[in-house]
Amino acid sequence: MSMDLDVQDVNGRAVAHCLRRVQSDPAAAATALLRRRDDAAQAEAQARDRLAWHTGGQPPLAGLVLGVKACFDVRGWITHAGSRVLAEAPAAREDAALVRALRQAGAILLAQNNMTEFAYGALGLNAAFGTPLSPLATDVPRVAGGSTSGGALAVAKGMVSIALGSDTSGSARIPAAFCGVAGFKPSKGRYDDGGMMYLSPSFDVPGIVAADAAGCLLVDKALAPFEPVDAVQTWDAATPLAGTRFVVPAGVDAELEPEVQRGFEGGLASLRRAGAVLRTVPMPSLRLAGAVARDGGIIAAEAYALHAERLQHEAGLYDPRVGPRMLLGAKVAAHAYVAAQRRLLALRAQYDEELAGADAVLTPTVPMLPPPVASLDDSDVYLRENARAFSLTEFANRLDLPSISVPVARAAHQPIGLLATGRRGGDRTLLELACRIGSVLDAS
Repeated sequence: MSMDLDVQDVNGRAVAHCLRRVQSDPAAAATALLRRRDDAAQAEAQARDRLAWHTGGQPPLAGLVLGVKACFDVRGWITHAGSRVLAEAPAAREDAALVRALRQAGAILLAQNNMTEFAYGALGLNAAFGTPLSPLATDVPRVAGGSTSGGALAVAKGMVSIALGSDTSGSARIPAAFCGVAGFKPSKGRYDDGGMMYLSPSFDVPGIVAADAAGCLLVDKALAPFEPVDAVQTWDAATPLAGTRFVVPAGVDAELEPEVQRGFEGGLASLRRAGAVLRTVPMPSLRLAGAVARDGGIIAAEAYALHAERLQHEAGLYDPRVGPRMLLGAKVAAHAYVAAQRRLLALRAQYDEELAGADAVLTPTVPMLPPPVASLDDSDVYLRENARAFSLTEFANRLDLPSISVPVARAAHQPIGLLATGRRGGDRTLLELACRIGSVLDAS
C-alpha cells in the first residue's frame, strides 16, 4: 500500500484500508490471519495520529500495519507456532523483541499470521489451522509456500503492510515468491530474535515480508538504524544498474520448470538492459552447503532436541508431515553433526572466493511453480516437492548470508521470484541493490 499518506491521518487510514481488504476476502483471511485485534488497532492508530498532530511528525514505520508469524511472542496471544501441540499453552506475557521494536518504530499490530507447524516445511501446508493458498493461482488451489505462509498471503492481499516471519531454509523468501511479494532474510544476529520460537538455532533468523524491496529496506532502517551510511550513489535513470556485477551459478537452469526458466531469463535480460554485467560461474559451495547440512542432520537434530519431551508424550498431536521428521533427529550421530558444522564454516570462505568481484548471486527463488494442494496428499510427493522448494534458498541460511526475493513479473501476476544473495553482513547494501533490481523488473 502507499507510503505517502497524509501525516495527520496516516495510521487510521492504513488500518482502515487493511480491514477493508480483510473483509473483502474472508476465505483468505481465515487461513492467513489466526488472531486479530481490529478494535485495538484502530484505537492505537487514532492515538498515534493524535500524537503526531501535536508533535508534527510520525515515527519511521507510521502507516504500516503489521502481521506477526505465530512463532513470535505477542503479549496476550498464544505462541502456538501453527500447532495443536501448543494450542492450550499459556499466553505470552510480553512482546518478542522484534515485535516490540517494530511497534515502537510506528507499525500498528493487527494480526497473528498462520504458518507451517513449527516452521518445519517449505510449502505452507497446515492441518490444524488451514492451508493458505497462493493468490496468483488461477487454475487450481496451489500452496502459498512456507513456512511464513500466512504472512506472505496477508501482504499480497493487502491485509497487512508488512509481516514478521522467520527463515530457516527459505521460509520468508519462498512464500514471497509464490505470492508475488518480497521476502528478506538477514545475516544472523542483525535482528534481535528474543521471543522467537526456534526450529533450528543454527539457521533460524527473523525475516521480513513486504510488498517490495523498498518496504523491506524501510523496515531494516528502523531495526538497524545505526548502520554506517555509504556515500550517496547516483545513476542514470535509463541504466539504473550500470556498474553492478552479478554472478549466475552454472547449471542452475537444469533444475527449473519451463515457466520459471522463462521468467528468470526474462528478468536477467531486463537487468542487462539496465546496465548490469552478468557472468555464469561454477559455485559448488551453494549445492555443497545444503548437502552438508542434510548429511549432518543439523535441522533434524536441533528440532528433536527442542521437541523431545513433547514428542514423547504428545506425538499424536503433531502434524504427520512434521513429527516423524523431528523424530529422525534422535538418530543423528554427534560426530556427524559436529563435522557438518565445521564443514559449513569452511564453505563460507569458499563462497566468498566464488563471489569475488561481484555484488550478488542471482538465481530464481524457487525452481518450480506453487504445487497444487491436492498433489501433496502423497507423503513421497510432499517430501520431494518440499525439498525442491528450498533447494535454491537454503544455502543462504547454511552460509549465513543476506538474501532477498523480489517478484520477477509482477505485472504478469506470475508466482516467480528472483533471488539476490549477497555478502555476510552486507545486508543494507543488498537491500539497496534489491530496490534497484525491483524497479527494473517492475518496469519491464
